Amino acid sequence: MKIIHQIKWSAFVLMTGIAAIACDSFLDQQPLNQPTSTQDIFVSKLYTERYLNSCYGYIPDYWLLSAANGTPWSAASDESMATWDHAVNQMNNGSWNPNNVSYGKWREMYQGIREMNIFLQNVDICEELRVEDRTRYKAEVRFLRAYIYHELIRMYGPVVLVYDEVYDLDREYSVGRNTFEDCVSYVCEEFTEASKILTLVQTSPGDYGRPTRGAALAMKARLLNFAASPLFNTSNSIYANWMSKTTDENLMPVAYSEQKWRDAAAAAKEVIDMNLYELYEVYADGNLDPYASIYGIHYEKWNSELIFGRHMTFGGTQLEARNFVYRITPKVFNNCWGGVSISQRQVDAFAMDNGRYPITGYSDGSLAWDGKDGRNPVIDPLSDYSETGATNFYHPWDKVSISTYNMYVNREPRFYMSIVYDNLQWMYGANFTKSVVIDYGKDGTSYEAAGTNHPLTGYTPRKFTFRETDPSLGNGGFVFSLWPIIRLAEIYLDYVEALIEYDHQNPDVFKYWNMIRTRAGVPNIEAVYPEIAGNQSLMREMVRRERQVELFFENSRYFDIRRWKIAEATNHDAPVYGMNINEDDGASGNIGQTNYWQRTPTSRGKRTFLPKHYLYPLAQRELDRNKGIEQSWGW
Repeated sequence: MKIIHQIKWSAFVLMTGIAAIACDSFLDQQPLNQPTSTQDIFVSKLYTERYLNSCYGYIPDYWLLSAANGTPWSAASDESMATWDHAVNQMNNGSWNPNNVSYGKWREMYQGIREMNIFLQNVDICEELRVEDRTRYKAEVRFLRAYIYHELIRMYGPVVLVYDEVYDLDREYSVGRNTFEDCVSYVCEEFTEASKILTLVQTSPGDYGRPTRGAALAMKARLLNFAASPLFNTSNSIYANWMSKTTDENLMPVAYSEQKWRDAAAAAKEVIDMNLYELYEVYADGNLDPYASIYGIHYEKWNSELIFGRHMTFGGTQLEARNFVYRITPKVFNNCWGGVSISQRQVDAFAMDNGRYPITGYSDGSLAWDGKDGRNPVIDPLSDYSETGATNFYHPWDKVSISTYNMYVNREPRFYMSIVYDNLQWMYGANFTKSVVIDYGKDGTSYEAAGTNHPLTGYTPRKFTFRETDPSLGNGGFVFSLWPIIRLAEIYLDYVEALIEYDHQNPDVFKYWNMIRTRAGVPNIEAVYPEIAGNQSLMREMVRRERQVELFFENSRYFDIRRWKIAEATNHDAPVYGMNINEDDGASGNIGQTNYWQRTPTSRGKRTFLPKHYLYPLAQRELDRNKGIEQSWGW
């Protein structure tokens, strides 16, 4: 029996308008006439495909950063902070609560699941579509629905599984959460079933951005890695007494299972063994060029490493893709804001060009790398790192020499492709011939004394900023990346991490780990740290560091420090450090000598991270309309 659901036309028009599948031609649609019911929509091939487009609109715009209705993942981790008075600052100082949930996505995502269920229940009405097209579209929507659940689980832990039901979001219900393990099992099974139907590759540019078999299996691997991690996979769970209101079951696992790591490794290896993806590498004269390789990961759209991603396009009234560039680009460029502030801790995370990590901890807190982000770094004497003086340094990507603070000299290639620091001579423009010198110090060209358009730390991200972008040319001067939702390097790191937890002597650990390091232009990990062989604890610490660098600014770190259960160390009771932007950085002859060049706590003060912050709270309005739902633990 076909199930027909009446839907409000205004909602359908809205979602069709904001749909953002990652392919331009697929979205090149004209306004619709106004069918009055679901029956009217799904009898038409045109309207049915537009409804499908609307389902893609629920994939978040990850480049919105900490702006309203955006994503706070970088600025709510230890890799960055927002200069502006965004709601992410409430998350970081601990003042958010169920009556003021910053960036909560619960209602929006369940609206998406509802729309997807409507599609799945009604697409077979459309006899204008071939049977094989309907089958493919249903697989795409099952993937999208699983993806939304995957996002909900990463934020909220156990969620409500509505399966194929269509709930009216404006009604009151009494429905509790399913257990975490049931949620993970269901979503993984949905990814698996979708993968059996989805195509191996998208061959038409108009279909780029639609999910493939590899995308479904990669998302499954990521979720299994998440579920195997210490926050959820332990015999000493903080969630031991978090019970279902309706079944009295533990909502979270209460025992450690090695099998979860085995399942995570197997899922990642299944993606690897497809042999469809490879790390993006560029060679010149037969030699690997790590700088061009790192640059091309995001600049060469739909390259061999990308498994699932989205175009960043102007779209929408707020021009948020353009504004993303404005937010991360120093104010010295025309119209730019440059207020995304990379933390000193993230700067410290990058290795030297010899492959060693220069900072091993902080003496004003825990000596461990995942301890407090403090003023006094513990420096590895074998790293050739210095925080004294400056050198006339030839930048290996900008290919110019300029006086450079020694903290930034002889770092690994990913550092220079990821971080903008003071007194960097930035080459840009279509022919790479224009340049500016970055000055984040007091009264400098990228400092705004009376405003917020400057980094509080003296660092902004260079990742996702392309040399061809020229903001002085207005909208026509922008070059946008493709946002990587998941790429092969992450799958390699997921696989290595899982192996370390149950089979750390497996030769695949160093094999796939070193493939990432080779592409990055640094020596093999066991060549730099011979003592790592057979040392599971050191392997674990170092692969987490590798992940912090390789996946920097790609929305990974927020979830990593939570699933590893280290956010109480990285994000609590310590300020974010950077350079002293309230001091002049000095003239070219005395770089590194003024008070600017001192590790300094930013003006935001200490951050607060409590155990309850590992999971997002439900907004009070959700509790009011669903008497059976459990508030997130600790809230």
